[in-house]
Amino acid sequence: MRVAIGSILQETNTFSPQVTRRDDFQIALGADLITTAKQEKTEVYGFLDALDEAGFEAVPLLGGWAVSYGRIVGQDFDGLVADLLTELRRVGEVDAVLLALHGAWAAEGVDSADGYVLTQVRQCVGPDVPIIVSLDMHTNLAQSMWTNANALLAYKTCPHIDTYETGLSAGRLTVAMLRNEVQPQMAIRKLPIVTQAEQMLSDRGVYKQLLDYAQEMQDRHGVLSTSMLLCQPWLDVEELGWAVIVITANDKSLAETLADDLAKYVWSQRHKFVVDVPTVDEALDQAMGIEGGPITLGEGADGTMGGSPGDSSYILQAIIRKKLDHLPTAAVVVDPVAVAQAIDAGVGQTVTLSIGGKLNPQYATPVNITAKVKLISDGEFRYRGKVYNGRLVKMGRAVVLVSNGINLLVTERTGPTTDTAMYKSHGIEPSDMKFVVVKSPLGLWMEYEPISKAVISVDSPGCCRADLTKLPFKRIPRPMFPFDEVEYP
Repeated sequence: MRVAIGSILQETNTFSPQVTRRDDFQIALGADLITTAKQEKTEVYGFLDALDEAGFEAVPLLGGWAVSYGRIVGQDFDGLVADLLTELRRVGEVDAVLLALHGAWAAEGVDSADGYVLTQVRQCVGPDVPIIVSLDMHTNLAQSMWTNANALLAYKTCPHIDTYETGLSAGRLTVAMLRNEVQPQMAIRKLPIVTQAEQMLSDRGVYKQLLDYAQEMQDRHGVLSTSMLLCQPWLDVEELGWAVIVITANDKSLAETLADDLAKYVWSQRHKFVVDVPTVDEALDQAMGIEGGPITLGEGADGTMGGSPGDSSYILQAIIRKKLDHLPTAAVVVDPVAVAQAIDAGVGQTVTLSIGGKLNPQYATPVNITAKVKLISDGEFRYRGKVYNGRLVKMGRAVVLVSNGINLLVTERTGPTTDTAMYKSHGIEPSDMKFVVVKSPLGLWMEYEPISKAVISVDSPGCCRADLTKLPFKRIPRPMFPFDEVEYP
């Protein structure tokens, strides 16, 4: 049996002023996709292991990954999809297609880029070839996705540490289908819910409660998979909303009954996702009441993995304003102009720069700092923690500026800031700090909680703001929780 495998992953924030371009993607074709997958051990590696243990041939197509920005430019999107389809046609007849998609990818003029990809792949392989898809649990499920796939399986954890396991499950389901052991029956329920990210941690709180409920359901005889798609909340698209998926072995009635049950339970818990997040002054006052450090401060509204540009210095400005800048502090800001100016000055030189607020002036303002240039780098590092371990991150040229106790990493490009490897690779040791600023509402917990005296999410302006009612949604379905009073559909 020959199974085509491919992957295109990008999470779009429609409120971001930065468009996504093809150059933002790290692309791997053919055999390079297999090499890359084994370095990172994410979904595609799971595909490969499942097919290998069954003795099936894995036929690699295209793999692409990009950090979150705004919608991808139309012609670049068309080009990526065309390249995927070219590879699919080149490899000839296949018995199935396995794809790793994000589920919240949007292009210019296309609200569900993932749905468009699946539509094109279905047209290419015809109606009888199974298409099985792994998804991020932040998927915004569009009808074009479920009408063109035989099975959709999502990660369960957040931060995402089960990407490999999800790929393995998708691969094994594909094997079972091709061996005629099961005919998966999929039931889907969309819900008029969008929720802030701060309560989506899978090891605690309301989301864990939902996961436990769904897992008990999945453990029942005849149930192959349960997925909850919590939806990337910073998408202003027409089909926005949570979804649940139940897949059973050959029993459509059971899938429908359980999907109804899971959807109703999710609906009953929706209010628990709404939480107050402290202001920056409240967060710093709380931090100063804790002896020692580090205190990790989550600048989630400028979350770079959620699509914000990363150019906010909101927390850093508050630290300076409250005269706490003598305390050891690690912070990161995206500003290619400031990077170039610091590089021109050179290591060891003192510079006065206006940093930040250039990419997203609607939400970010610059901070003026006089600092010494401590380090210049290529801005590359690999994840070393539990999430995306081994993935190469390219943040463009970078500099470290030191001013009083502040260690400020300034980069040309945005990138994930949730792994301690980002700071460590630039000579900044987070565990030695009083304050560590991380641009994330969620991912910071996995890597920073074990080394921190406290982790505090901070309310601030930005494309990924916790309070969704303060963002300019215009296209989403209404009524929608939490914007409106909604009766269960």
